[in-house]
Amino acid sequence: MIKEEMKIIKNTPENFTLASAFEMIYEASCDSKLSPEFYNTCNDAITFVSKELNVTHFQSIMLAILANSDESESLNDMSRYTKCSPIRFRIHKEELDDLHYRHFVQWVATRCSLEYRVRDEFMEAIIDNKPYTPKKYEDYTAYDVYTKIAKWIEMLKRDEGLYEDIVKNVRRLLESTRHLTFSKDLLTSELNNLAVMVILLTVMDKIEHNSDYISSSEILRVLPEDSGIKSFIFVLNANTCVLIRKGWMENYTVNGMVEPDKFCLTDKMLENTLSELKEYIDTKDETISNLLLMPDVIEEKHMYYNERETEEIERLAELLSIDRFKDIQRRLKEANMRTGFACLFYGSPGTGKTETVLQLSRKTRRPIFQVNISDLKSKWVGESEKKIQGLFSKYEAMVKKYDICPILFFNEADAIINKRSNNTDAAVDKMENACQNIILQAMENLSGIMIATTNLTNNLDSAFERRFLYKICFEKPTVATRKQIWNAMLPSLSCEEARSLAESYDFSGGQIENIARKQIVDSILYGHQQDISHVRSYCHNENIRNSKSKRIGFVN
Repeated sequence: MIKEEMKIIKNTPENFTLASAFEMIYEASCDSKLSPEFYNTCNDAITFVSKELNVTHFQSIMLAILANSDESESLNDMSRYTKCSPIRFRIHKEELDDLHYRHFVQWVATRCSLEYRVRDEFMEAIIDNKPYTPKKYEDYTAYDVYTKIAKWIEMLKRDEGLYEDIVKNVRRLLESTRHLTFSKDLLTSELNNLAVMVILLTVMDKIEHNSDYISSSEILRVLPEDSGIKSFIFVLNANTCVLIRKGWMENYTVNGMVEPDKFCLTDKMLENTLSELKEYIDTKDETISNLLLMPDVIEEKHMYYNERETEEIERLAELLSIDRFKDIQRRLKEANMRTGFACLFYGSPGTGKTETVLQLSRKTRRPIFQVNISDLKSKWVGESEKKIQGLFSKYEAMVKKYDICPILFFNEADAIINKRSNNTDAAVDKMENACQNIILQAMENLSGIMIATTNLTNNLDSAFERRFLYKICFEKPTVATRKQIWNAMLPSLSCEEARSLAESYDFSGGQIENIARKQIVDSILYGHQQDISHVRSYCHNENIRNSKSKRIGFVN
């Protein structure tokens, strides 16, 4: 009887919350086929949600199902849950998209279909029984509009079947934010949906990748063929497109030569329509600083080199010093010579190439812009070349912006400075060659400092070799240098023990450091320093080729 009374109280309209109403609708709708009996049972709950959120009755049902689901749901999922025919939900798709537009639900792109889920902030309001007030479109900034559209374009890249839905929502979003120049200009009657999408793709490429242009192949990868994009690109190339006529886009040129199938935003577009996004399109100080390793965070480390290497590195450090570098560049410019400095550090692994770059940065107070070479590689034709061009453009912008020129650092650069392929028929080889040609040209025009490291020089392309002004070979340390490293890494060794180890093992500094680390780990585990015999056992195991066993890994 008590339970009955509680149930009656819970279902009384004046005691409803969104959470309790959603729960009632969700439970009653299961296998209900949304029959008249279902509506009779849930009429009060549906009406409450409808009035509370200003939504239709069917929207109330869809929200209840989504709010009670742990995962995103498609229209077909909802029809299966209620045992309705799929068409029953499909005719209400506009209402579901309206819930997306009004920030109650969000899109989730899957390989099979477009799915929906309740927004986190809406769900939190339901749970806390608090009013939900989504952001008003009149409060949107141009960047708010851009970020929402950019998310939709990322979805479109994964599933071109979403094109119509995304175009419709882009148009609706622009209509709702006409107070912005960005939105108002894109709504001009001269532009069809395809022209708007091409502009948005180009803007997104500019902001996300700091790219100077967008290629036809990139546009074709995103926009579906049945949208008419091939014909659009044809008129874009022919300079008869509305975007060209309006002076918003133009052919991309290099040294006055037009690059076919490449297009860029005009200064007019950047200064007018995109003026509200200027701070995001320009290279910002805070963005640049996030890309740089600053010298003051690099820990000082004493380096041990052979005599020749010491002289060459000290000479390079003097050249890169703040006092000397600008003067040297000025004199080179007066002599009509290139002012950029490209350096190659090469030699065996573990000889200190990478650490030397870090210590040069710390000593000369120069930030490092480190390149992740794997990020430059793309399976898409034209994408890798574009990333490399964007990389050097970004670096040159840093050189102009900063009083202290940063170091452009290509660590383990074997993959990009090896010999170019003669197999011009293979697409991959053609792409690799194109990338290398871009780097070679960028090195010719370099106005700053580039340092590349490599363990392999047998396959170094001669064109790259010529462009590296300074080439420093890092050889394995001599016996005398190894003794210094042993003493520095393991101070507990006697001079005689350090000399003996240096003479017995032709190790690099990195290998000696590995052994020193093992010694420290053992001292933590066992509470005392291991003696020289243990150090020798570590040395014996350091080179895999010295081990009699062919197994690699942990041994029980």
